[in-house]
Amino acid sequence: MRRVTLNLAHCYGIKQLKTVLDFSSTQAYAIYAPNGVMKSSLAQTFQDAFKGETSIDRIFSQRVTMR
Repeated sequence: MRRVTLNLAHCYGIKQLKTVLDFSSTQAYAIYAPNGVMKSSLAQTFQDAFKGETSIDRIFSQRVTMR
């Protein structure tokens, strides 16, 4: 099985996100939601992980980011 476990906290405004994406029966997931639901923040967090960079919380910079 191919699973991706997400455990994010304080990444660009994402307070907390814990979920498992199971790719055993699909090759992709679509995220469809209204404006302001943190889709761009999730994309930025994935981009940071890909580049090996640290994610931050832009508003509360003292918060510890978990990714």
